Amino acid sequence: MDLLRAAKTAFEINKPFDSGLCAVFLNKSIDEFEKHLPNEAGLKAELVYYSSQLDSLLEDPLIRIRWGEKVMTIARV
Repeated sequence: MDLLRAAKTAFEINKPFDSGLCAVFLNKSIDEFEKHLPNEAGLKAELVYYSSQLDSLLEDPLIRIRWGEKVMTIARV
């Protein structure tokens, strides 16, 4: 659920990107992966990587959409 919220934040390109809110959702998801899905270290590593990209999403709507799609893909797992 938290990952879908992070993706939704990225998809709303008509609004300013709230990287702080998105970081909260990503951090909650990373914690959930650590607690409940320890065998999914690869997906957790991807989330950490995507979390490090938040500042680069402020300018380009296309990059935001692509980032949101990647996060959404992890959410479907």
